[in-house]
Amino acid sequence: MDAARYARVRELFLAAEDMAAGDRERFLRSETGEDQELLNEVCSLLQEHDPDAAKREGEQSAGFARNAIARQALNAGGSVRAASQSSTASESTEQGTRSRRSHDKVSNSIGTSPSQTGGKDPQRDSVSVKPRSSSALLWAQQTRRSRRRNNKWLWLAALLPTALIGWFTYDRVNSTMEQSVRDELRGIADSMSHATRRFLIDKSRLVESWSRQPGVQSSVIELVELERGNPQSDELRNAAATGLLEAQLRNLSDQEEVQFVVWSDTFRTLASSEDRLAAVGEPVSPRDAEMIASVMTGQTVIFGPQRIDLPGRSGTQAPELPVMAIVVPVSNDEGQVVAALLVGGTEMFDEFSRMFFDVANAGNLDAYAVNEAGIMVTESPRAATLASMKKLDASVEEIAARLRVADPGTLLNSNNIGQVQRATSPPTASVASVTSGSSTVRIDPYRNYAGQLVVGAWRWNSDSNLGIIAERQADAAFAAVRIVRSSFLLLGTLLFITASMAAAFLARASTAERVAVHPLSRYEVLRELGSGGMGQVYLARHRQLGRDTALKVMIGDRRDKQDQLRFDREARLAASLSNPHSVMIYDYGRSEDGESYCVMEFLRGLTLQEVVERSGSQPIGRALFIISQVCEALAEAHSLNLLHRDIKPQNIMLSLDQSVGDWAVLFDYGLAKPLGSVVDTVQSSETHWSGTPTYMAPERFRQSNSMDRRSDIYSLGCVAYFLLSGRPPFIEHETESLFALILSEQPMSISQQRQESVPDEISQLVFRCMSKRPDDRFESISQLADAIASIHHRYPWTVEDAKRWWKDYGDEAEPVAPADVRGNSIADPT
Repeated sequence: MDAARYARVRELFLAAEDMAAGDRERFLRSETGEDQELLNEVCSLLQEHDPDAAKREGEQSAGFARNAIARQALNAGGSVRAASQSSTASESTEQGTRSRRSHDKVSNSIGTSPSQTGGKDPQRDSVSVKPRSSSALLWAQQTRRSRRRNNKWLWLAALLPTALIGWFTYDRVNSTMEQSVRDELRGIADSMSHATRRFLIDKSRLVESWSRQPGVQSSVIELVELERGNPQSDELRNAAATGLLEAQLRNLSDQEEVQFVVWSDTFRTLASSEDRLAAVGEPVSPRDAEMIASVMTGQTVIFGPQRIDLPGRSGTQAPELPVMAIVVPVSNDEGQVVAALLVGGTEMFDEFSRMFFDVANAGNLDAYAVNEAGIMVTESPRAATLASMKKLDASVEEIAARLRVADPGTLLNSNNIGQVQRATSPPTASVASVTSGSSTVRIDPYRNYAGQLVVGAWRWNSDSNLGIIAERQADAAFAAVRIVRSSFLLLGTLLFITASMAAAFLARASTAERVAVHPLSRYEVLRELGSGGMGQVYLARHRQLGRDTALKVMIGDRRDKQDQLRFDREARLAASLSNPHSVMIYDYGRSEDGESYCVMEFLRGLTLQEVVERSGSQPIGRALFIISQVCEALAEAHSLNLLHRDIKPQNIMLSLDQSVGDWAVLFDYGLAKPLGSVVDTVQSSETHWSGTPTYMAPERFRQSNSMDRRSDIYSLGCVAYFLLSGRPPFIEHETESLFALILSEQPMSISQQRQESVPDEISQLVFRCMSKRPDDRFESISQLADAIASIHHRYPWTVEDAKRWWKDYGDEAEPVAPADVRGNSIADPT
């Protein structure tokens, strides 16, 4: 019996249910005509129906379907993982055989609700939607009898107050202790961050005062004037002003081994105390050009800490030491900045590192600073102790300004120190967070650079581009919590065992009724994968097909009209797409309780965000290959007058196909919106913009109604920039400042972010997509795809290249083989 046939049977059954026998027969014969089979099906149901029993037992079973999905997830023993980076739970995908993948339209497998038809059915105002099976009434009667049998277990209610009081007490004590740990770590991180900022400000002001000294200022100006005469390098190196400048800086700093460098406004080195710091007479390196450009605008810049090979005064090679210095502008008499002056060698690094060392020793914790690359730039007593005990893959002398703070996994704990690959290992949770600009506290344990479980707090100082981290061993932080937990577990053991036995019996008795009543009974909920602003996402398996799917259920407290329309729209819009690089919808509907649900593909892989987090900026050929696949998905969406509006690395899943290589799938159509009027598409009102600001087109902020297909092209250009550079185009913690950057500023060049040259045709393609004016972008996604196709052959990315990458970095995402059914995992909902 198909859906239309079932709907007709149900309609006739409800209409004839309360009629007298004679009237019922005449009514059914007139409605069914010559369809004798339809007449027999309706009459069979009416004969089995007991209206009096239905009236008596209806009230008992009216609320049974409520929270059925949550109970199934609990019985399956699923683990919950929370995520909160966007407005909807991510819909990830299970990739079918791509060459043979068919397009499934969204359909309601149970019936059409009044909200979808636009009217009410008086017979259905108090009647729940039934399963499609012709034995629906029998299932309902079995469910009601099962409920009556379960009433004898009401004695369990006597145990609930004791369990609730015990749990509440433990929860309060545990929360108080956790809050104490959180407050302590937050206070230490705030104090260290403030001390660091104060230290750097004081040092900067001191060097700025030196640069204004008449002797220093006149020496630098003399070098600038000498350079304008285009002298040879030897003339600059032997200039009298250089010796005078060095003598003055020694006198001001009271340091014998002061280090300095002078650069002109033409980005040429005019003087240097050490050849390794800078070569006199030579242009500055690309690495230093950005720093000097900032100084020429009147800013003071912190240099380092970083390691530089410095020759000793006797000409012998001195040991490599961390260097920290201040770079200040030097102005002429008219107030114009004519040169940049770097001053170091004033024991600045020793003082800076000692602050962290003292805090770590006093608080019995680990305290250190990291730079944007995740390198530990200070001394750490904890790291030094581990290194001296041969429990760290570095010597004591190689820690400061050299040790990359990466998560070694369990290798260090298993004494496999030689196998640690810090260059390719992902950064620790604290470093990954702080280098992205976050400042927070985390008390759920994570692994540090030595593979030990710790809790910590961190702060990002944007003015110095340094992250401040304070960490404590998890065992020491929660020692008191473990004692309390053990006590409560001991006291509650007997109650737990008793309640568990009763609950297990009750769960077995109620399994049949859950299967009979809930429309999702054909799916076995395995575990909760995450939740977002509107829905919860579960890993579910089809009981008959054995296929894993992603099951999204609308959260109960989000069932107002607008949210329901938005949920419906997402399913309908996504179901209209058939491109293999777009998410596929298998089923959609609502339960008796009004729970909306959507069954989608389920995919094992990594989001592009995770890909870059694991291996940094991507090869040009790979980036072009991925973007071209996303173009295919968007081309279909745009052809249907549909904007995605939330294109970002977190919404693009990447996996390995053994025959194709990298395979990208675009998902999360929660913010998708049709252009103009689209037939049969439910649209909800939108009074404000939503999504991920970093990847939004400028017109989204100016006037959201002015968006068109070129807005998606802008977002896709931002994704290409992220893949090629390893960083988002704009990084700003203040929302208003981020909007200002997106509206008016251009991001840094990809070459600067990548620290290597990138062909002009690649940069031009990306920045054309990211143009502030929509008219300057590609006119359509097809035009962008053609542009990529015209140059892609010059930047190959083969299947073997993809396999090598997944072998090195895809340890948590096994390749997806071309098979009919694949065991896949969903991306974290954001």
